[in-house]
Amino acid sequence: MKQSPKTYCLREFKKDSAVKVQDNPIFGKKERKKMSKKQKIIVMVFFVTIIAAIGGVAGVVNHQKAVKGQKQFEVEVVSERDNYSKTTECTSQEEYLGDFLRKYDPCEWKSSEYGLYITGFDGMMEDMDNQYWWCITVNDEEVASGADEILLEEGSTYTFTLKQGW
Repeated sequence: MKQSPKTYCLREFKKDSAVKVQDNPIFGKKERKKMSKKQKIIVMVFFVTIIAAIGGVAGVVNHQKAVKGQKQFEVEVVSERDNYSKTTECTSQEEYLGDFLRKYDPCEWKSSEYGLYITGFDGMMEDMDNQYWWCITVNDEEVASGADEILLEEGSTYTFTLKQGW
């Protein structure tokens, strides 16, 4: 029986063997085999290496470099709960916000396993029972890292807002 020209590939599946491709007018007779365990490992190692290289390049590109020397910046503290808002001009030789806050009198903090943990400013304290916590923004953008990882930069504004709710 002659095959129709529209039929390009007929496949026959078997439980215990590779997929076999039957005769067809375009490709002739071919057979695909499963990859060996060694081939699979080589492919996996190749892709892991590529992903690691991409991650390394991204880390180098996005790494912020600390600037040494005197920096002038603003610290703003806002609490709607306490009807309070105050902006202070500050200068520091410190490279990171966390190091500066450890010496900044209005800031109350404690050490945690994650670094500096801000508990209050000017007597206005967090209240975990009522879900009040201090949110840090830098130049009006919320940051997802702790104060110990935030670089102090010339001309920046570091805002601490007492927020309620998780």
